[in-house]
Amino acid sequence: MKGEGKKERIDMENILEIFKQITKIPHCSGNTGKMKEFIIKWINECGYDYKVDGAGNVLAYKNTPVLCLQSHYDMVCVGTAPDIEIIEENGWLKAKNSSLGADNGIGVAIMLYLMQKYDNLEFLFTNDEEIGLVGAFNLELNIKSEYLLNLDSEDENIYIGCAGGADVKVKYPMEYEKFTGFCADMKIENLPGGHSGVDIDKDIPNAIVEMIRRVKNICSLKGGERRNSIPANAYAKVAIASKNGRDIKIITKDYTEFLKKLPHGVLEYDFEFQVVSKSVNFALVDNENIVLSLRANSNEKLEELKKYIKEKCSGAEIEFEGEYPAWKPEISDLAKILKEIMNTEYKVIHAGLECAVLKNRFPNVSMASIGPVIENPHSVNEKVNIKSVEKIFNTVLKLIERMQNE
Repeated sequence: MKGEGKKERIDMENILEIFKQITKIPHCSGNTGKMKEFIIKWINECGYDYKVDGAGNVLAYKNTPVLCLQSHYDMVCVGTAPDIEIIEENGWLKAKNSSLGADNGIGVAIMLYLMQKYDNLEFLFTNDEEIGLVGAFNLELNIKSEYLLNLDSEDENIYIGCAGGADVKVKYPMEYEKFTGFCADMKIENLPGGHSGVDIDKDIPNAIVEMIRRVKNICSLKGGERRNSIPANAYAKVAIASKNGRDIKIITKDYTEFLKKLPHGVLEYDFEFQVVSKSVNFALVDNENIVLSLRANSNEKLEELKKYIKEKCSGAEIEFEGEYPAWKPEISDLAKILKEIMNTEYKVIHAGLECAVLKNRFPNVSMASIGPVIENPHSVNEKVNIKSVEKIFNTVLKLIERMQNE
């Protein structure tokens, strides 16, 4: 038993060391070339064969695989990222003034470590998940395994379904009116931010919404960081009346009223799976240009949500883009095996998982998703629990052993 404990510590030390290496390599979504090179070099050193497709996805394989492990290798960069300084505190890893990239860097680190230990697995590293599941949608690689385990969920449960979504580009026909005074700067900065799906029900203030509630006589307005993050910062120039001021132009009040009517937050809840089932994130604004991110836990609900947004945006130009499907909840054979190993709950996540797209590509492959506890992803407060990483790693080890013995 003592030997097993020592071995587990060595496993974890190696996994965390690999993760720390990953954080030193720039891999913000849309700029992942160096990370892809790192992964390919690692694959070669482990003696695996590999293929790369046009979307930057990498598939490593060897012998007859019993299981395919899958993670995406891009990250949401917030704050000073891609410059990441790791801090270990009270059993958690976090970063100083930036997102950490545990989403999904921990999954990548586990996969790279296991590549050194086994010669009968597949490893699918997908690219640019965080900007619309780009890699998964454009996957040109075929897996041989009958089972695929995604390592991108964030709370130690077994995920069997996920939200679909779409972004909405809104262009409001702004008009201006004359005003006597001057424009003063107003800003809301450094709010917590967070993931626009899994954190949408946590009462995290949205900097854009908070700004709109507080201002009138707007000269200009800008806010938000990423389409898939709850805005942490917003900036406005607000007109102040003054007899000694100059003639300036301000945006007419109908613009402010339009913004106030746009939804943000939870719209519907699923009590069966205890999860948000419809939501809207007021993600970005730059004067007349607005972006909302929509999520819904079924394709039918997503269509309902799109119709609702069309009604709310009456009078403005709107365009839906970056749409991705929901993963219909299914208790797969793989999920049942994980249930025996983990003794935890089946859940649906209110966020996009690549399983939704991969299931369409590989309909006969049994899929599920697990992952360690990660709090506040897509924000400067992102952190991952070290003990939870160990728990998920040990689960994967037991799963591999189970697959090898079947």
